This record gives sequence, C-alpha cells and structure tokens, in this order.
Amino acid sequence: MYFNNQQAFDQNGYYRNHQHANLQQSTLATISPVVSHGLREAQHLGYEHALTEAVAIAYLMGRGHDYNTAWSTVESWWRPPGTPLPTPY
Repeated sequence: MYFNNQQAFDQNGYYRNHQHANLQQSTLATISPVVSHGLREAQHLGYEHALTEAVAIAYLMGRGHDYNTAWSTVESWWRPPGTPLPTPY
C-alpha cells in the first residue's frame, strides 16, 4: 500500500535505500488493518471518532499488543459493561 503514489524507488526502478524500503513495507503492512478499520468506521460514525479509534489501536499496537487485542480494547471503551463487541471488519 502506498500513499499518494509515493514509492521507495529511484528513477531506475531500484529501491533508494533497501533498509528504508523494508521499514516502509513492514510499517504499512502492519497498520493496514487499522487504516481499513478507520475508513469503515468513518462511514458510520464520522471521521473524528474513526481517527480516534484508529490512532488508539495503532498506539496500543506500538506498545506490543496485536491488532485484535488492540481493536477489542479500544472498542470496549465505547461499550457499556457486558455488551458484546461487534464482529471486527
């Protein structure tokens, strides 16, 4: 996934910096489910709520939680106790 058609290639089609390209690909692959979740949430709950959830999920992932744990933790913040969580997108 690339944003705004920005790619880590030089004009000859080679990676400018192999280590940078690996970090970029790894980072974008890791946050891809968070971005997808945020885009779907925005359709139903608005951009502010969706961005808040997406950033909170990404923050928890940065703290070592896997996506599903981070997602369920953040979703639980907006649910009354005992209310089942929705199915993840």
